[in-house]
Amino acid sequence: MSGLQTADELSENLRQYREQLAQVEQLLMMGSDEELPGQDLQDMYQSLAEVIQLTEELLRDTLAAAAGPAVAAAAPVADVAAAAAGPSGPVARIITPPELNLPAILPASVADQIRKAQVRAALTGQAPAEWAIGAQCQAVYSADGEYYDGTVEAISENGNFIVVFDGYGNKEELGLTGIRPKPGADEGYRGVAAPKRKRVGEDEGDLKIHKWLTIKETDDEKTKARKKKLIKSIKSKQRFQKMDVAQAKKQDNWQSFLKGKGAKKTTGFLTGQIKKESMFSVPEGVAGSKVGVVGSGRAMTDYVKKQRHEFDEVDED
Repeated sequence: MSGLQTADELSENLRQYREQLAQVEQLLMMGSDEELPGQDLQDMYQSLAEVIQLTEELLRDTLAAAAGPAVAAAAPVADVAAAAAGPSGPVARIITPPELNLPAILPASVADQIRKAQVRAALTGQAPAEWAIGAQCQAVYSADGEYYDGTVEAISENGNFIVVFDGYGNKEELGLTGIRPKPGADEGYRGVAAPKRKRVGEDEGDLKIHKWLTIKETDDEKTKARKKKLIKSIKSKQRFQKMDVAQAKKQDNWQSFLKGKGAKKTTGFLTGQIKKESMFSVPEGVAGSKVGVVGSGRAMTDYVKKQRHEFDEVDED
């Protein structure tokens, strides 16, 4: 869109951003109380929160710069049509879904995930019904009361869903009791594995209390209890991580001590260190060199073989 946005356009964008932020927060609340949700959802929440803050500042500046009274309310985002499905069929009031106005900084995968979450919320009565237009679903066929695959074609004048059954072309006008999200890949967010635990020595500051864990007055008791458990889990991980880092530092100090004065140094031709000469060493190649013997210039004592002495008995008579 070229040019500056009006105050009405900024207000509408801000409303949509806040709705998307609330839906992302609902996704964050899914799962167990011990494990944090996926990092992609946490990044999505952080990005939306930053965009909301920037949009609020821009809206304040725009209103302050306006010299006249406030402009009339913006036109509705949904296209309204008076097209009829047939002479005896349901009358369609809304035939196109509202435009998904997302910040440009969010990736396409994030926008697709938000869109699926909005469709599921619409089919379960937690969001405006027009968000489900064009989405696949399962609807009850009035002839036999069974669920069949179909597509939401429009929203009727009564606010019900107009569903076209796949492969048949029949149309039915159904309320929330006769429609449900289609199970499978398009069901929406199923949860993402929690991030792996950081190794010892990595920055322990990454584990922080996220903004989406702030307990609000509008939270129900179940949401408050889950947030408290997640905050407790984060603090526990921080404590153990600091203990691991301290233990790793002690181990490094001990290994450094062993490599220094506390260990014997081995000498040899591979170490580059020279062996010290012994005080008893003698030059090599010198004949007659002895260690620890003072010869005084005399030769060695000759060895005399011992002989046997025989004694004759002598008579004393």
